[in-house]
Amino acid sequence: MPNQPQFEQITLNHKKIDLISDLLKKVFESADPFSLVNHSILLSNGNVCIGKTYQYSTKRARLISIGKAGLPMAAAALQQLGARVESGVCVSKVLPADLPNWPQVKFLTGSHPVPDARSVAAGAAVADCLAGLSTDELVLVLVSGGASALVSSPRSGLELADLQRVNQLLLKSGATINEMNAVRKHLENLKGGGLARLAAPARVEALILSDVIGDDLSTIASGPTVADSTTFADVQQILARYDLTDQIPASVAGLLARGQKGEIPETVKLTDPCLQQVHNTIIGSNRLAIEAACAAIREKGGTAEILNSALVGEAREVSCQFIRESQRHCLGRSGLQMSIAGGETTVTVHGQGKGGRNLEAALAAVPLLADDPEGLFFTLATDGEDGPTDAAGAIVDAATAQKAQVLGLDLQSYLANNDAYTFFERVGGLIKTGSTGTNVNDLMIYLRCA
Repeated sequence: MPNQPQFEQITLNHKKIDLISDLLKKVFESADPFSLVNHSILLSNGNVCIGKTYQYSTKRARLISIGKAGLPMAAAALQQLGARVESGVCVSKVLPADLPNWPQVKFLTGSHPVPDARSVAAGAAVADCLAGLSTDELVLVLVSGGASALVSSPRSGLELADLQRVNQLLLKSGATINEMNAVRKHLENLKGGGLARLAAPARVEALILSDVIGDDLSTIASGPTVADSTTFADVQQILARYDLTDQIPASVAGLLARGQKGEIPETVKLTDPCLQQVHNTIIGSNRLAIEAACAAIREKGGTAEILNSALVGEAREVSCQFIRESQRHCLGRSGLQMSIAGGETTVTVHGQGKGGRNLEAALAAVPLLADDPEGLFFTLATDGEDGPTDAAGAIVDAATAQKAQVLGLDLQSYLANNDAYTFFERVGGLIKTGSTGTNVNDLMIYLRCA
């Protein structure tokens, strides 16, 4: 569980602060990776039941735990399986100084959102752990958000710098996570079913904490244990759609061209034999976090409305649409009311400022809250890290616009420079949770206490 959230320079009364804190507590409890994995593994008379599949007398297992929730997910699995785990790899963005005493598990960190040398080392460690498996062995794969960058394995002919360049271009382009991961899957070995291919002929059980809209298994962490429906041709179209074709490295362009000609293998497809022994189970998701927040409001006697559980589009546009709809929904109603939405928006970066999609969404909302004294809006990255910042999101109310005016801050200038973090650093409103150890995408919440 994350630390108590910190709300920087916020003038809200204690009642509202406590309400938001309670909401966040319920959200994080619903997405607690240790509990979710712990409840998904059962032992009975020497047999192991994982997810929805019964495993008979499994005595030998290998553990792969990758993503921002890698450590707590691995901890839960090891608590349940114990000595059955012969070897394993745990990859996360951050690791504590006092690591658990699990000599059979190799602990590594990687980089996010752009891979680095640590990410490549992590990819090599995962591949090594999967070597030499037999049909009577089990591979337990624990997947959480961020694994696409934290674990990297460039295809032959590509270097780390090539992957970094492509990732940087995609992050600034406004491409969706589905589109980004379609590209990644065709440039790397472990993605797009690649991990399942390496693990064959062993049985593979994957427990997955979803951080993508609609819980698309092939997109979460770029689908390491899942068939991929996209092709090299699709990747070319994605790059062209965002005018990136002429900006990618020559080595990447060459690989994609060979792939389209059938000279190098496609990603794993649905009929591939390596998937016959693979089972994937989603154990946590954005939808569950939304429902937990709604339950928290109803426990307090309020009303809760889910406006959207599949938010997409430009962050600044989506947040304004969400707030207008929320305000219309609350007209003429009394008492505590909440509107909530979840998903993953995008930001097309044109400026040089500091921020992420949740902070940009909050910044765009400031004018809409200026004349709404009873309203309150906040955004949240459930991993606690919005883009390259130490903030999970920001809170906006009527006072935000007033403070900006007093300080002489031009909202549109900050938006144009994609500099939402600096704006909220000056006027107040940043939400800081620290790394939460989980990741089930983003939330937008509008509250009214009329």
